[in-house]
Amino acid sequence: MNIEQAWIKLIKEEVSDLNEKIPKNRGLTVVKSPKKLVESKSLTTDKIIVGFEEETNLILRKLTSGLADLDVISITGMPGSGKTTLAYKVYNDKSVSSHFYLSAWCMVDQGYDEKKLLDKIFNQVSDSDSKLSENIDVADKLRKQLYGKRYLIVLDDVWDTTTWDELTRPFPEAQKGSRIILTTRKKEVALYGKLDTAPLNLRLLRSEESWELLEKRAFGYESCPDELLDVSKDIAENCKGLPLVVDLIAGVIVGREKKKSPCLLHFASNPKDNAPSIPDLKVVWIAKGFVEKTEMKSMEEVMKVYMDNLISSSLVICFNEIGEHPTCQIHDVVHDFCLIKARKEKLFDRISSSAPSDLLPRQIAIDYDEEHFGLNFVLFGSNK
Repeated sequence: MNIEQAWIKLIKEEVSDLNEKIPKNRGLTVVKSPKKLVESKSLTTDKIIVGFEEETNLILRKLTSGLADLDVISITGMPGSGKTTLAYKVYNDKSVSSHFYLSAWCMVDQGYDEKKLLDKIFNQVSDSDSKLSENIDVADKLRKQLYGKRYLIVLDDVWDTTTWDELTRPFPEAQKGSRIILTTRKKEVALYGKLDTAPLNLRLLRSEESWELLEKRAFGYESCPDELLDVSKDIAENCKGLPLVVDLIAGVIVGREKKKSPCLLHFASNPKDNAPSIPDLKVVWIAKGFVEKTEMKSMEEVMKVYMDNLISSSLVICFNEIGEHPTCQIHDVVHDFCLIKARKEKLFDRISSSAPSDLLPRQIAIDYDEEHFGLNFVLFGSNK
C-alpha cells in the first residue's frame, strides 16, 4: 500500500459515516464569551478563515452603520457551514468591539433554561459573575442594564421562534444603533426575527476554498508535498464545502501525535453544556500523562503549544481568554466526533442509566438524571 492509499484509508476510517453517528438529541449549551474589549491578540479571532470576505464586510457594515433602530443580522446555514465562526469573527473585530458599549455572546440549543440564559447575558453586560437570586426578575434587570446604551447581543444556534421571542423580550428597541446577531439552522427563524436586514444564507465553500483551507490548516506556512497533492485535493473535494469537516480532516492529518490527540478527545469526557476551565484542563492533561516536558520546553510550555494549536485550528473555542477564569469549549459536532473516536480507541466513554456501555474504556463518565436516578448506584451490564 503506497502513502496515498494509506492516507485515504486513514481519513475514511476517521470520518466515515460521521453524519449517521452524530446523535440527533442535543442538550443545552450556554457559554460566556469574552468581554467587549480585547486588548491582546486573540488566537480565536486570528485563526485561519478562508472565503466569506464579502459576507464579513457586509455584516461589519450592518453592525457599525445604518439605521439607528435596533436591527437583527441573521446568519443561516446547515450545521458545520461556519455560521458560528463567521459570527465570532465579526463579534471580535476591533471596529465592532469599539463601536458597542455592551456586548454578550450566548450559545443556545434545542433545550434551554430561559432564566439561566438571561442570567448569563446579564452577567456579561454587567461585568459580574454573581448569580441572581431566584426571586429576582432577570429579564427586568437585563432590560434596565441595556436601556439607553448601544449593545450587541449574539444568540448562537436558535432553533425556533418561541425561543427567539422569549430571549429577546428584555432587549430595548431604543434608537441607539443596537444590534442582535442571530445564527440559526432554520430559515423560518431568521425570517421571523428579521427587522431591516435580510437574513444571510451562508453558502458552502467552493472547491478551491476547501482546498486552500485544508492546505493552510494541515500544512501551515508550508505547501502540500507534491506526492500528496492529488490525494489532498480529492480529500478537500469530499468535504462537500463544509468548513467544520475540513477542520476535522486537517486535525486528523496533523494531529497524529498521540499525546496531542487525547488532549482534544478529552473534551468529549465533559457534557456538551460544559465549558471547562483551561487551568483545570491542563492539570488533568498532566495527571493523565497527555503532556510531557521535552528537552527544549517545560510541561507548561508544551501545554500552551497544544492548546494554542487546538484553538488556532478552530477545533476549540476559547472564552474570556484574557480574564481570570478562561474557559473553552468544542462545537457540538466536534464533541460527537471526539466521543466516537474516544470510544473506538477505548480511551473513555460516557454512559447513562438507560444505555450502559459495552466497551471497557480506561475511564467512564456517568450521565444521570438526578431527579429520577439516585447517586448511590449505577446498573451495569452483566459483562461488568
